[in-house]
Amino acid sequence: MNRLIHDRLPAFLRNLDRLDASGQRDAVVNEVLETFGWMTPPAGDCTHQWELDLHGIAASGASEEEAIANWKRLARQHMRATDHRRDCPYNGQGVAP
Repeated sequence: MNRLIHDRLPAFLRNLDRLDASGQRDAVVNEVLETFGWMTPPAGDCTHQWELDLHGIAASGASEEEAIANWKRLARQHMRATDHRRDCPYNGQGVAP
């Protein structure tokens, strides 16, 4: 089960690369619901940014599309930095059992 959860981020990014902007939005909204992430529209007096937090990666943008694009960029950086392995010494976790 943990392996399935661990592999979800790379699979999700591969899926996003195959979709147009509308499809990416639908996929992100679905992933937010399934993984208890969040996507918040601008709140008027508080912020003028869309905010997206998914798979522990947070991003924002002036539009929904920009927030998703920024999140994808940060998610790819995260995967490169950690090789997306649980036991990677650079992701703040200990050695895998």
